Amino acid sequence: MLVEDGLRRAGHVDLADDVRGRFLRLCEQSGFAENFDAVTGEGLRDRAYTWTASAYLMLARSLALEEEAV
Repeated sequence: MLVEDGLRRAGHVDLADDVRGRFLRLCEQSGFAENFDAVTGEGLRDRAYTWTASAYLMLARSLALEEEAV
């Protein structure tokens, strides 16, 4: 969330969109884990981590709002 937001505020919208999309896909494939394997994307530790789920919901909402505006 912090990286995506910082990139977006700094004007790096394409990179922020890429980070957001990758994070959303990662959660959709591996669940809302506390952290993920950097190579495989496998969800590690707590697979029902609420901070990850919260970040997912916020980023998914921002994507939906952008798509609605188009």
